[in-house]
Amino acid sequence: MFKRINILPLFFLVILSNNLYADTKIGVVKLDVLFKEIPIYKQSQNNLKKEFKPKADELNKLETSWNKLNDDYLKNERTMSKNDRKEKIKEINQTEQEFRNKQQKLQQELQAKQNSELQRIRIIVEKAINEYAEKNDYDLILRADGTTLFAKKYVDITQDIINILN
Repeated sequence: MFKRINILPLFFLVILSNNLYADTKIGVVKLDVLFKEIPIYKQSQNNLKKEFKPKADELNKLETSWNKLNDDYLKNERTMSKNDRKEKIKEINQTEQEFRNKQQKLQQELQAKQNSELQRIRIIVEKAINEYAEKNDYDLILRADGTTLFAKKYVDITQDIINILN
């Protein structure tokens, strides 16, 4: 079984110990902070709220109706005839089922739209990072968690490692 190792320190050691690349310029980007601060992300979130507000409002009304039906049933259950109770329970169950279906559909639509928006913004952010890195002569840009966002070709030692392992 393989043990997960953090290769980031090893990666830095290989790059920094090699005299050929002694002047390696490295940057770090905190994407969580970046996303919270950029206007395009904030605007996207506002647009999603506006777009899904009518459906969320409709869902809230349905939930209120469902709760009212439940409350009415519990309050009047003892005075209702058997048929009235049966009809009320059927109405409650139908309303609950409608609520659950609409809730699930709304969640799926919202998640799909959020994923689409995030992908669109990621492409814009990636392009900005690459342009910044090239303009400012960075050799390597990493996410704060160690994921590579940009690397010049000579920094990539993948083929060298493959050669050693073959």
